[in-house]
Parts: sequence; C-alpha cells; structure tokens
Amino acid sequence: MWARLKSFLDYCQRVCGLEAPRWQYLQVEVTTRCNLAGCAMCPRTAWPERWQARDLAWETWEALMPSLKFFSQVHLGGWGEPLLHPRLWDLVQGLRSQRVEVSLTTNGVGLREEARTQILEHLNLVTISLDGAQAKTYGRLRPGGDFYRIIGNIAALCSRKQSLGLARPKVVLRFLKMRPNLAELPEFLRLAASLGVDRVDAPNLAFIPVPAMEPLSLLSPGPPDSRIKAIQQEAEREAWALKLPFRNFSLSPNFNLRVCEANPLGQAFVTVSGEVAPCAYLGLPVNGSFTRRYFNKSYQTGNYSYGNAREHGLLKLYQQPAYLNFIDYFRSPAEIFALLQPVRDADRPAAEPSGASPVATALGRWPPPCQGCLKSLGV
Repeated sequence: MWARLKSFLDYCQRVCGLEAPRWQYLQVEVTTRCNLAGCAMCPRTAWPERWQARDLAWETWEALMPSLKFFSQVHLGGWGEPLLHPRLWDLVQGLRSQRVEVSLTTNGVGLREEARTQILEHLNLVTISLDGAQAKTYGRLRPGGDFYRIIGNIAALCSRKQSLGLARPKVVLRFLKMRPNLAELPEFLRLAASLGVDRVDAPNLAFIPVPAMEPLSLLSPGPPDSRIKAIQQEAEREAWALKLPFRNFSLSPNFNLRVCEANPLGQAFVTVSGEVAPCAYLGLPVNGSFTRRYFNKSYQTGNYSYGNAREHGLLKLYQQPAYLNFIDYFRSPAEIFALLQPVRDADRPAAEPSGASPVATALGRWPPPCQGCLKSLGV
C-alpha cells in the first residue's frame, strides 16, 4: 500500500509542477541494421525498400549522455541488431560510468567469444531472441541464422558466467509466440533450462505490419482456443517443474487496460536518429506513414515524436506540447484510483451498451497515434 501511495504522491507532484518528471527506463536504438534481414515477423521484411539502415551517431549519443544518469536502466535495442554497432562497447562503458543498469537484446548471431566477454563484464541483463526449439522451425522464422551455432554461443555464455561465479548479467531467452512455433514452447523451456539461462520470456507477436503476416499471429478478440490454451498450460507446468522463471504473456485481450506495457508515463524510446518516441512501435525506421493490423483490419498510422534529443536535450522534452498532449490521455481520475488500489472485477465498467463492441470501445481511449495497436490490449 505504501508503494502505491508513494506513486500517487509522485504523480501529484509531477502534475502540479513541483518537480520535473522523469522516465525510469530508457530504450535507445543503436542501429537499424541487422545480420538477419529476412525474418518472417519483422517489418523490415514487409517494407525492405523503405527501411532506413543506419547506426546511432556518436554526436547523438553525446547529446544523450548528460541526461542518462537520471535513469535507473537503459536498454540498448530497437529495430536492429545492437552487436553490429562499431562502438557499442564504448556506449556501454559510458553508461556504466554513470552507474546506470545496462541491458540489450540480440539475435545471438554475433555472440562470439569477444562479445561474450564484453557482455559478462559490462551488462546487467542480456536477452537473446531465439523463437524456436528446433532448427527447422527457427530457420523458417529467421532464415540465415545458424540455430546450432547460436545454441552453442548461449551455452558458452552461461557456462563462462557460472565458472566465474557471476550474479550478472541475467541471461534471458525470448520466444516470440506465433502460430508456426507455439507447439514448441514446452520443449523450448527444457532447452533453456539445459543451457543454464536465468529466465524465459514469451511475448506475443503484437505488431503485424501487413496482411501477409496475419497468419503468424495467435491473437484474436476472444479467448484463445482450447488447443492454444492447452499448450500455454503445459508450458506453465513445465517451467514450474524445471524451477525456471517464466514470463508467459497472456493471449486474452484486456479491453479495459489503462496504460499499455510500454508505459509512456515511465518509459521512452530514442530512435537511431535521436527522435524520442513513446515506444518502439511509434519509432520505426521507415519513410512516411505505415500500417498496422488490428484484428484483420489495417490502420494507417505513422511515427510520433516528442522531439529530437540532439536539438532539445532529452529532459527538456517534458515541456514540449507533443509530450504533454500525448500523456494527457493517461492522466485521469481512473489512473489516480489505480495507483491507490488494484482494480477488482466489481470496479470495472459495466457491459458495453448494445451495439458497441469492446474492440471499438478500447480503440477510443488511446492517443490517436496508438489507434490499432495490439499492445494497448496487454497482449
């Protein structure tokens, strides 16, 4: 209760202007280049001719550095493979000098000995995206990747960490749940345990750029079917038996969600060009507008930026209208109530009026740039 009261007081201070607000978690995109250019679920595959492949400029990093000490954690990753940045470990060491926790997400292709040494020396957490328990499935989803070599890299990383007696970095395997791979989730957990990782995260494919990628998605407006539910339950049992921490994202949409997992009240995403966006889904490296699919319907949308960190400075963006207008959608009496006590079923809104679908109603409570985003449903 005290933690919720403190959050409530912090909220009041920010709203009343008694202290400068701040994000707790910052995600910085260090590159939009990738060594796996044809992954089945990636928007790069949908729009290859519009993709802007570039690295974060050192000048942009220098513009960010004075503000980074105010953050508890900085995650290096976005729409590219961070291990490709030529000065990645210089960036990481700069963060460590600010006493900031540092993490990154990698596809594992570049987890060779030198990279493993740097990871063990400098990172607090590393997430490795694998998306399959068998080489055939992995190859279908991530063509060009060597499944067995990546498995060997992960095993070597965990073994070296154990031999050195290190508590960090936490090594997390990420399994993006899709129709072609879901059946392998229990097997994936056994593989993860055998490799010695610290945790498995199993999010859903929640950004579907074009209709051709729709068959990959497991999401629907209603609860998952019995087969999918059975696999989810088997995976939960397997993780429990293995004593392996497991974050298994729900496949049941929450149409009453107040703030999505990206949580723009506490997080921000810095693109490779220095634009500061609410999340990675509003900071894609493509020219012009783009589409996202929301239950078999395409929504025309585009990137949304609070401003550029190189031009304004990161913390000054809190005063920009683009930031203030965006977060106003989340600052409501309902939010204050949520800070004080959990939402019970009895507190939820009554059933929607006749003729109003929960899908349509959910869309109406989010900022315009978020219209049609599946992450707004907590999946």
